[in-house]
Amino acid sequence: MFTIREIIEATGGRLTQGPAHANVRGVSIDSRTVRKGDLFIAIQGDTFDGHDFVRDVVGKGIRVVLVAKPVAVRNKNGTVIRVVDTVRALGHLAHFHRMRFKIPVLAITGSAGKTTTKEMIAAVLRRKYTVLKNEGTQNNHIGVPMTLLKLKKSHQAAVLECATNQPGDIPWLAQVVRPDIAVLTNIGVSHLERLKDTNGVLREKWQMTSFMPRRAKVVLNTDDPLLAKVAAREKKLNVITYAIHSKARFQAKDIGVVRGCRLRLILEGKTIELRSCGRNNAYNALAAFACGRLLGVAPHAAVKALSAFCFPKGRQEFIRLGKGWLINDSYNANPVSMDSAIETLSVLKGRGKKILVAADMLELGTKSAAYHRSAGKRTAQAGIDILITVGPLARNIARGAVAARPDMTVFSYDDAHDARAKLKEIWADGDAVLVKGSRRMKMETIVGSLLKG
Repeated sequence: MFTIREIIEATGGRLTQGPAHANVRGVSIDSRTVRKGDLFIAIQGDTFDGHDFVRDVVGKGIRVVLVAKPVAVRNKNGTVIRVVDTVRALGHLAHFHRMRFKIPVLAITGSAGKTTTKEMIAAVLRRKYTVLKNEGTQNNHIGVPMTLLKLKKSHQAAVLECATNQPGDIPWLAQVVRPDIAVLTNIGVSHLERLKDTNGVLREKWQMTSFMPRRAKVVLNTDDPLLAKVAAREKKLNVITYAIHSKARFQAKDIGVVRGCRLRLILEGKTIELRSCGRNNAYNALAAFACGRLLGVAPHAAVKALSAFCFPKGRQEFIRLGKGWLINDSYNANPVSMDSAIETLSVLKGRGKKILVAADMLELGTKSAAYHRSAGKRTAQAGIDILITVGPLARNIARGAVAARPDMTVFSYDDAHDARAKLKEIWADGDAVLVKGSRRMKMETIVGSLLKG
């Protein structure tokens, strides 16, 4: 995969011990799964420091290590490469590897819908190409480079979700990835503790295009007002638009819910039925369809891929629960995705009660309480029957709901355990339950409890 010289060239490192003529066949940052023949990169994280495990990996037969601290390897054939920052070195090495491949590389970013859009794009492109994509949410400064390092000659396209929670994350990932096509899903209230406001979010997300050549393609949602403004004034890039309401190159029509829980839309005269009734998923499908068409996937093949698409776990995942539904949207939450969750539950057709279990939305800065109250107001206005909130911030969701609809049934709890007990008490067969909250709120435990019965 790499020679020692290539590693040094890519990372700007220097050889501090051992021979310079060895090769490595893979890259690992995990001492538990590293394999003989790999390069081990000692990453210093919040919990563990890879430098503490160098001796262990050398004992497993690893002959090449990349470090940022003084390390001596007790193996005369062991090679040590020293860099200033091993995380940056990982990115530089991934970039070096990515540039070996003349294949389309797509990067997806935005405030919400990134993972589902990434998965939809990959599903559409697989109708024509062998595709590499990041698994799960390996979408940060570690996960994206590690995904790129899996590129092989057999791959014909790569689809990469890129996330941020602070200024500088996206431009760094853009430098590593060098996308041929950038996809921006939306700009909303997310990670405001560090990005300050939605203009700060836009500035950060738009940096995904910062290393793209002139006339490179950027695919974006012009129903999003901030992205629409960017699209109108952009001169350097080739902007490909998609939308439901505004005029766009790829436009969905006749959107509606069919068979109780499926979203139907017409696109280029063809009917797509998604296995979710959330209107936001029409936007995700539009982005995927657009990327497929740009890369030569036939319309009928793209439609088949989207109609057969199974939503990722924890992202508006529809699960039969007796005669009703459990919508597992527990992976994460911000005001954009919470709005989508509320709308999804609102339009779902069924005979039983509609119950929203909503937890704290984190990292929203000084206006956090107001954003939570707004979510409560929308919950009440959406005709949802019962609201259960989890966490101290989510009590503001309850307050917002009661202020908008005083007779609404609302329960508030400090943790998921108590909320789970109340939900089991009030749930009846035929009800629809949607579970939503930020990752640290452990809302997946409520989902697991319902599935166990």
